[in-house]
Amino acid sequence: MSAANTNAERHSRAALMDIYKAERSWDGWNSDGLAIANDLINLVLQAHNSQEPSVWHPSILPQFPDLADRYLEATLAEAYKKLEQLEHKISMMSRQIERMQAAGESLLKILPPKNSTAADTFRQPFATGTLQWYADLTFRACKVYREAVDMRVTHIDELRASIIVLGSVDRLGNRLDSEEQMAKLSCWLHSPGLKNAFLLDSKSSSLMLSDFDDLLKAELCIEEI
Repeated sequence: MSAANTNAERHSRAALMDIYKAERSWDGWNSDGLAIANDLINLVLQAHNSQEPSVWHPSILPQFPDLADRYLEATLAEAYKKLEQLEHKISMMSRQIERMQAAGESLLKILPPKNSTAADTFRQPFATGTLQWYADLTFRACKVYREAVDMRVTHIDELRASIIVLGSVDRLGNRLDSEEQMAKLSCWLHSPGLKNAFLLDSKSSSLMLSDFDDLLKAELCIEEI
């Protein structure tokens, strides 16, 4: 094997490993975000409930007339902390997508110029597809992950809006529906359609994100228990 092909193989494997690690990191940050989102939803729901006189024992509020307000203040302070933590997780998830995008672009840079002498002797380093093919799949995977992040950002914006209202005069406005919030939280957990999203879907071939993950592991000789 020529030195050029050896270098191409080394750099291409490094790029695939970056993609693989970025995907795994994305999953990890998403799991971390799930736990925080769960805490945040519970805090917001508790804050809403605290403004209902019926949740307090009849003998408590007359003795401590500012108890509901103090509880709300403390709960909202904790909610803002969770919101900040959740936004950090989202930023880290977005960073993994940028990492995948950069790795896909690096795959294309390995390709020699067309109609060059180097192109005549260049050997594709992967067993299951060309550099161009893997780069294209990576860019499509990035799009799928971005859509998943966008869904989470929309949910966070909804929670933030509810927190802001709770801190205003109209505290009972924009009330969250607990069942709806649990359904949205389930989307964080299961990411419906994420791993089954098609990166290729034609009469000749179809390939989902989960298949792409398997191809990466096969090319990198990674076995997961």
